[in-house]
Amino acid sequence: MKAKPEVSPHGVLTDTQVVLLLSRKDWVLHNLLLFCLLTGLRSGEACGLLVEDVVSKGNLGRFIRVAPNDIRQLKSKAAQREVPLHSILENLLDTTLPTTGRLFPTMTVDKVVKRYAFLRRQLPELQGTVFHSTRKWFITQCERTGTPEHFTASIVGHQSARSENKLTYGLYSAGISDEQKREIVDKVRLPKAA
Repeated sequence: MKAKPEVSPHGVLTDTQVVLLLSRKDWVLHNLLLFCLLTGLRSGEACGLLVEDVVSKGNLGRFIRVAPNDIRQLKSKAAQREVPLHSILENLLDTTLPTTGRLFPTMTVDKVVKRYAFLRRQLPELQGTVFHSTRKWFITQCERTGTPEHFTASIVGHQSARSENKLTYGLYSAGISDEQKREIVDKVRLPKAA
């Protein structure tokens, strides 16, 4: 019998903390931070993104394909997915990020963790959070917009919470549509400074 995994004790970023982090425009983390806040990607998933992982879906915009590659593996089979890119991220792709190779060529999980720890020392308001708190913030935003948990699970790469026995949806459903994913991501809004 498997025990349920314990939830990590680090906190969810508050909107005030998100504003603080974004207004800092940290030269190392800013673009990756934006990416993870608006997709719910894990830092390792984002660090391993390649330009060819960006796929256009016509009027639905661009999506990011999260799949294992030479740079990184994935946490689980459920982690393989396609996530719509928020309009802010589409703009980042068009104006700032590389057009070949890795989207974040200098980033590694180790560098992300160390830089976030540096920011936490500089900004005491971030105490109790880690970079993974960006993922928790995204999931919280999905919940606050009324998104069903199993829809959010498919976007963030969690095992679906749709069926306790995993029979009906787990075996027979193709999952939520790209249109539904797009609608969910478009509802997420970055907080503004007060």
